[in-house]
Amino acid sequence: MISTKDFIKLVEDNIKEYDDFSKNVEVIQVWYSKNIQNHKGMFIVRDKDDNLIYDYYIEATYNGDARELYLDFYSKIFKH
Repeated sequence: MISTKDFIKLVEDNIKEYDDFSKNVEVIQVWYSKNIQNHKGMFIVRDKDDNLIYDYYIEATYNGDARELYLDFYSKIFKH
């Protein structure tokens, strides 16, 4: 079973590997939930060099039965 701390580290490592991001980014947890062995969270990414937040919301789901991480990237297209 994966801990909450390990889930967040796994998500951060996988997000940082995404080609659209610079290498100097901070992954910020916005929301998190755990249900038995499954984890789910919403994350945003901030570029530390210019202090800008990328126009992505990233939903991370960890399936504890299959031991698989899924990342879904959503673009923010409207801000009110």
